[in-house]
Amino acid sequence: MFMIFSSIMVLLSFSHPTLAKEGDNDKQLLISDDEFDAMIARSPTAEDYNENVGRKYSKKQKEYLLNCGIKMDVSDPDKCIEEVLAEIIQNKSASRDCCLGIVKAGKECHMEYMKLLFQIYQLRRFTSKRFSKANEIWNRCSTEIGALSPYSG
Repeated sequence: MFMIFSSIMVLLSFSHPTLAKEGDNDKQLLISDDEFDAMIARSPTAEDYNENVGRKYSKKQKEYLLNCGIKMDVSDPDKCIEEVLAEIIQNKSASRDCCLGIVKAGKECHMEYMKLLFQIYQLRRFTSKRFSKANEIWNRCSTEIGALSPYSG
């Protein structure tokens, strides 16, 4: 709503410059081109955003997530991550190999990985689906793979 209002105000100020003035003193309310350029230059990119997400994790948390990845012991971890994301976002099913890795790593590892992934700029709009779908994936995978009690968490 704010964006719509702001857009309308900007368009009006261009079509009616007198509307963009404070009153009798003819001082412009809109910022100058230089101020605008400086403001945009300070806006973080998606890459900056993702780097900031990574910085928020302590060394201990990063080591934990790394160990989770090692516990999964899948042949192609990137493919498994893509499959899990596709299951959450597109309702496709992750492969049995990926499910085996998820179950080996344990539920806590799976949920922490999902928490991290959905903080990434490109995925944050799907955050509302993360928890319920991550649980669904865990339940489906653990049922499909069966009880691997030494590995489940």
